[in-house]
Amino acid sequence: MNTTIISGNIGSVKEVATVGSSKVLNFSVAVNKHFTKNNEKVTETIWYECALWNRENIYPFLKPGTNVLVQGEVGARAYADTKNDNKHIAVLTCSVETIEFWNKQDGTKE
Repeated sequence: MNTTIISGNIGSVKEVATVGSSKVLNFSVAVNKHFTKNNEKVTETIWYECALWNRENIYPFLKPGTNVLVQGEVGARAYADTKNDNKHIAVLTCSVETIEFWNKQDGTKE
């Protein structure tokens, strides 16, 4: 198993879904990368589509804008967007093992 740590802000949060006897909450996390290119500050955002299984007690705390540290198994998938002239889309995914909530102000755990 590969394990990766992702630190960023929650983007969107979907409705809780039931798959068999399990519950899953899908949400996205934005990770910003800052660098300088041609003497200009540039910010590049990488999005991860995360899945948190069977943790109903945590679901209410996952809200857009919340700063989190997520640890889990990262993967990738690709598909053709049939609504958009079959444009090819690549998505980074994360099956979440642990999640911590961070305070944006001082970088401490909440």
